[in-house]
Amino acid sequence: MIDIESQPSAEPREPPRRPLAALYVDGFNLYYPLHEAAMPHLKWASLWRLGEIICEPHDAQLVKAVLCTAVPSHYADKRDRHNTYNAAQRAQGVKVVLGHHMHDGEKWNEKQTDINVALSLILDGADDVYDIAILVSADSDQGATARVFKERFPSKRLLAVAPPARSVPDKVKPYAWKSFSLSIPTIERCVMAETIQGKTGLILRPESYAPPEGWLHPDDRPTGKPGKAPKKWGAAVRA
Repeated sequence: MIDIESQPSAEPREPPRRPLAALYVDGFNLYYPLHEAAMPHLKWASLWRLGEIICEPHDAQLVKAVLCTAVPSHYADKRDRHNTYNAAQRAQGVKVVLGHHMHDGEKWNEKQTDINVALSLILDGADDVYDIAILVSADSDQGATARVFKERFPSKRLLAVAPPARSVPDKVKPYAWKSFSLSIPTIERCVMAETIQGKTGLILRPESYAPPEGWLHPDDRPTGKPGKAPKKWGAAVRA
């Protein structure tokens, strides 16, 4: 007979670690489809929450979110809205990396956003920040980023995500583990409250980002009943 009490106890097994994920967003690439859709309230969406939602089907843990953008300081109203938006993102845990604008003699052009996305994603990969990199952009120039990612980090995975009404570029797809386009309902789930607690006080949502009358946040809708869109969304705002 085996003396059970004398047998060494087996070491408890630790549960497998969830993969770590980081989100990298080209701010203007995400902004313009929402602007064109004339749904300005969707611009007031938490990118950290977006990253969490994208992670859900893959049982991944979001550990970092990066927004690459540029404040249009040459237009006062746009500048103020953009600064408020950036402050709200920071309050949600998002790192904001800023580029700038330059005038080419005819119009102002945003600069550095795409390269800041690429540098942030690759450098964080080298620092082993993530197992899964989530790239939110429909910019075909990020094909080079995806290629370098695949070459330098063969054990990591790239999840390529296009903004609503956009497609993941063909130059990115061959290097991506998975790819898809965001839906408007997904963005809706990320819409932030009217006021956000920041480090130095409350951050108030810009008036032009207020939802249309009758809109309910998905968290406030009756279970199993999707919210009805207003009969008229109204014209797009300049923001």
